[in-house]
Amino acid sequence: MSTTKNHIALLENLLNQSKQDKLMYLNTADRQHLPTIKRHLNHQALLRNNMFNQLSSILSNHGADLDDLLLRRPNMRQLMMTTPKRDKKNPFVQCVEQDERFKANLVALADCDSSESNLLLYRKMIEKIEDSIQSNILYRDAQIEKVDFSSDLLQNGEFI
Repeated sequence: MSTTKNHIALLENLLNQSKQDKLMYLNTADRQHLPTIKRHLNHQALLRNNMFNQLSSILSNHGADLDDLLLRRPNMRQLMMTTPKRDKKNPFVQCVEQDERFKANLVALADCDSSESNLLLYRKMIEKIEDSIQSNILYRDAQIEKVDFSSDLLQNGEFI
């Protein structure tokens, strides 16, 4: 596979993954009761939506037809994620796993792209994903330790 095809394939993969991750964060937020957690998860969904728009712009600059990409592959996993039932397991475990996969794909994309403006954008995205991973780990660990989120607010990545 040539580097251009590899680059476009990585962009398509990240585009689909950012859309799936946004839905995952929104669905997870819907299943939460505490405003602090809901706010965090909705903010993460907003970040994924922004990344989706930025990646779709880069992909359209490569001449790919986004309508074709978004309409030709319905994702069963995405459809299954919209179940209204409440999970009893820690929702941040899946969030951390998804973010680590997204980060790995972003790093691979940055390695094969030579455009300086794109590299700067990818670095910003990687930083945001790394911040997200850290805050999700804090929330995950706090839920494991049964921290009361209504009294222990997350500020600057740490509980106070």
